[in-house]
Amino acid sequence: FETQPIPSPMSFMFHFLPKAVLRRAVDLDYFVQLYSIWMVLLPGINLFMTNLRRMGGFIQAGFMINIILSGNFAFLNHVTIIPALACLDDNCYPHWIKKYVYRSRQIGSLDQVDLSNRSKITRSFIDLCLITLIGMLSVPVVTNLLQIGGKHQVMNASFSSFKLVNTYGAFGSVGEARYEPIISVSNDGNTWVELELPCKPGNIKRRPCFCAPYHYRLDWNTWFIGFKPHQSMLQRREQWMFTLIDKILRADKKESSERPWLALLDPVSVDLLQHGSMKYAKVDMYRYEMKDPLWIIVRKWLGGEVVTWWTREYEEPLIRPVQMHNSNLAYANI
Repeated sequence: FETQPIPSPMSFMFHFLPKAVLRRAVDLDYFVQLYSIWMVLLPGINLFMTNLRRMGGFIQAGFMINIILSGNFAFLNHVTIIPALACLDDNCYPHWIKKYVYRSRQIGSLDQVDLSNRSKITRSFIDLCLITLIGMLSVPVVTNLLQIGGKHQVMNASFSSFKLVNTYGAFGSVGEARYEPIISVSNDGNTWVELELPCKPGNIKRRPCFCAPYHYRLDWNTWFIGFKPHQSMLQRREQWMFTLIDKILRADKKESSERPWLALLDPVSVDLLQHGSMKYAKVDMYRYEMKDPLWIIVRKWLGGEVVTWWTREYEEPLIRPVQMHNSNLAYANI
C-alpha cells in the first residue's frame, strides 16, 4: 500500500493493518484469483449452478471494490468489475432497479420477452464463434503462462496482429521501498522551490488525494522512476522527464491555454510558473515512508494538530542542476 503508484488516504489504513491480517489477505488473493474465478464460467443449467455463478460474480466484484478502497489504481479495477456483472442475472438486483428497467422497456418482467427460435439459434451461433475464436487465440497465451517449451513467461505481451487476447500483469513487480523524484526550480541557484504534481507524494504535509478512476498519467509515470536503478529507468523509458524540464525552463508568462502541459502540475506549481520564468531546475530522489495510520491522523486532525502524512529522506540526485543554453538543456555550473 505504501509503494503503490498513487496512495489515497485509505492506503494509510490498509498499510498499518496487523501483519496477521495482511497475511490472510494474501490467502484471499489466491482464493479469488485461482479458485473462485472458475465459478464465473459455470452454466446456469439449474438453480444450484446459477447460485454458484452469482456467488462468483459477487466475489470478483467485491474483491475489486476492496482494491479500489485501498488506493488510486486509475480505472483498472472499475473496468474489471464489468465482466463480473455478467454473472448477475435480474434476480440478483433489488426490486426497485428491476421495476425501473421494466418500466423503461414497457414490460412487466423478462418472462414477457419472447425470443423467436431463429433469434436463439443466431445468438447461439455467434456465441459459439466467439468462444472458438477466443479459444484459438488463447493457445499462445496459455503456453506462455505455463512456460511450455522451456520459455520464460513474459508479461504485457501480445501474440497476434490484432492484439485481441494478450498477457497482462498489473504490478508484476513492486518495490519494497518508495522513492520519489522531486523536481525543484530556482532563479538564483541557491533558493529552490519544489514543484508538485496533482496526486503523487511530494509535500509531506499535503493530504493524499482521491482520484480513481481518473488517470493522472504523469503521476503514474513518475512512479516508475522510483524503481532502482533510478538512472537506468530515467534513461531507458522515462526520458520524458527531460522534456518536461525543458518546457518548464522555456516557460514565460503566456496564458495557460498556450501551455497545455501546465495541466499536468498541481495548481500551486502552475501559479508559480505563471508569475515568472525559472532559470534552473533539478531532480532529486527521496525515500518516502508513511508516518502514521489513518486513525491516528484523523485523531490529530480533529484535535487541531498539523498533520504530517509522510516522512522522507534524501537518497541521491537524479538530474543535477540544468539551465537553458543556446536553446538546449545544459548542466549549470552552480
